[in-house]
Amino acid sequence: MLIQSLGTRLLVAVLATALFSTSALAQGENPRATASRWDISLDLPLWPSLGDLQPAAGGSFDATGFGLGVSYHVPVAHFASSDLLFGVDATVAATDSSINGLFDSALARQLYLGGSLKWLLGEQRNYSLDAGLGYHEVDIAEVDSEWWGTRELEYWSSEKASVFVGATWDLGAARPDHDGGLFIGLRVHFVDFGRVSDEDFLSVFGPDAGTLDGPLTMLRIGYSGR
Repeated sequence: MLIQSLGTRLLVAVLATALFSTSALAQGENPRATASRWDISLDLPLWPSLGDLQPAAGGSFDATGFGLGVSYHVPVAHFASSDLLFGVDATVAATDSSINGLFDSALARQLYLGGSLKWLLGEQRNYSLDAGLGYHEVDIAEVDSEWWGTRELEYWSSEKASVFVGATWDLGAARPDHDGGLFIGLRVHFVDFGRVSDEDFLSVFGPDAGTLDGPLTMLRIGYSGR
């Protein structure tokens, strides 16, 4: 709840600052056009409906997961007080649980690949409003890695189209004569993966453990460059 609250405050702050910056630049400040932008990040997924699942074996998923994200965007339009960029995004993430399976606890994994628009604002072009669409896959499995190899048992999986809206603050790009540094971002994905179930002989989730849908909030902290 704390991370989600901080993420919401970040989104509101970026929106407010971006709108203020756009207004100021429209009154005559010199813009700074962006050639391209890339980033790599630690992603923290916050997924309420994942925690609400009720597996037959008992237990629950953690409130926060972990992952890695990358993106690359190039400009498609320059305006007097902003730049519009188009690019690609990729995220892999996982959320652990206390749900006991056959040989380990269940793990919820996700993969996102898609395209997005990034509207850069501010004198340094260090604030952005983001929107994207892409392929989103999620599965729930047990993964046991040892020195002699890896065992994996998948219980359930789903593939859907996912859309997101968000905001990004490039802290490093705001410094004079710097084109890279720390950034903080927030994405909210909207997707419905449907009913989670497994009907194997040794069922862990049962015929209906609940519905896995959005919103899925992704807090991103990492390094961006231009």
